[in-house]
Formats: sequence, C-alpha cells, structure tokens
Amino acid sequence: MRLLIGQIEYLNCQPFYPLLDRHRLIATLPADLGRLARHGEIDAGIIATTDYLQCKDHYEPIGGLGIANHEEVRSILLFSRKPITELAGAHVGITEETSTSARLLRVLLEVKDNIVPKKYIRGEQESLDAFLVIGNEALVRRHRPSPGFPYRYDLATIWWEWTGLPFVFAVWAIRRSLTTEVKEDFATLLEASFALGITQIDAIASRFAGDLGDAPALASYLRNFYFRLGPEEMKGLARFSEINEQHGLLAPI
Repeated sequence: MRLLIGQIEYLNCQPFYPLLDRHRLIATLPADLGRLARHGEIDAGIIATTDYLQCKDHYEPIGGLGIANHEEVRSILLFSRKPITELAGAHVGITEETSTSARLLRVLLEVKDNIVPKKYIRGEQESLDAFLVIGNEALVRRHRPSPGFPYRYDLATIWWEWTGLPFVFAVWAIRRSLTTEVKEDFATLLEASFALGITQIDAIASRFAGDLGDAPALASYLRNFYFRLGPEEMKGLARFSEINEQHGLLAPI
C-alpha cells in the first residue's frame, strides 16, 4: 500500500527521506502539513507539535522519531528592535510557515514573562517591532541579520533555560485508522530511511550549502538535533501540551 506522506523541505527534515519515495510524497510547509492532517488528507508525516496535539485523536506517533533540541535550535529565531522584555503592547510578526513556533513564542512571552503584545500579525516582518522566522529562512537570516533588529532570540534556548527540558518541534505520526500491518511496515521503512539518512549528514549539508550557510556550519546544525524522542523529549512535549491547554493557546493565530 502506497501512503501519502507529508514532506517538509526544510534542511532539518532531510535525514528522514532517503527511502520514503517508495510512497507518495507531497512537499509542503509545516503549517500547511498541519492543515492537511487536521482535514485527514495525509496518511503520515512529520507533523509540527501543535498540529499533532490538535489531531492526535486521528494520528499516533510512529517510530519514536521527530525533531527536538536541547539548548538551542538555531532556526527558530525572534528578531526584535528592542529587548524581548519590552515587547508588551508591541506588534509582532509571525511567519506564515509556522504553527508550533508561534505557540512557543506566546508561551514564552505571555506565560513565562507575562508580556502581552498588542497584536500578532501573520506574514509581516520589517515594518513591525519584532518578527519570528523559522526553518531555512531563519538559517539565512541568522548570518544576514536585518538592519534595525539588533536583538535575536533562539526560542529553544529560552524554553530550555526556563523549563530545563528539551523542546519537541515535530513528531512523526501516522493515521490511527490504518491497519496494524501497514503501520508496522511503514515504521520499518521509516527506521531504515532514517538510519541511512543520518549517515549522510555531510552530503546533505553540502547539497544545501549556499544561502543557508557553509557546509560545515550546516552539518553542525543538523548534528545538534535530537531525532529520536526519548523520555526527556517526551517530558518536554507533555509540558508544552499542558501549558497550551491550561492557557488556551492551541487556537489558531
């Protein structure tokens, strides 16, 4: 059975995909993949954490794989004209590509520090007081900062310093309604694909080198991830879920 698999084209997802073209891959951004999952339009994919939490009645984790970081992520960045502690009443831009990082930003501002911006605005950047970018765009901006935004914050670092827990940005998940045999077959293939992909870090980094950074920097970036979700990563995921539920932050932004 060929499954429809959501494929995120960000650099940090590349180690998962070497063998997955045996199925049908649909290239998409994290926020778009979340919408597909909420509408039941994919069979499996690396679903952003917030989207997974919203549709976990219909999708279950597969293979124990995902994307997590401990002390920093390097590609979930808030750029600001002023210190983050001064963003109360500010206008904050949020990239159209994100679902989870937008909620993480709200948790860190509103829950951790009781800082409530005046408005979050999807898509806008340089015209605002601060803006959030993720993925490949964040890697580009990391070494090409925007003039007028002297403050840069790695959201994974702030989360780590606050909670002492890893942050899980995405979870490999599969449709619950599929048969056990189909799930087991996909789990086996996913593991084999990742086992191959993780040996290709340097080649992947070389392929993406350029605007995102040089090959050694990108290889270091990839090796900084925790792709296997162990007990500590699951504690971080549970803590994020708990905070969002307590404060009603899972609603769309």
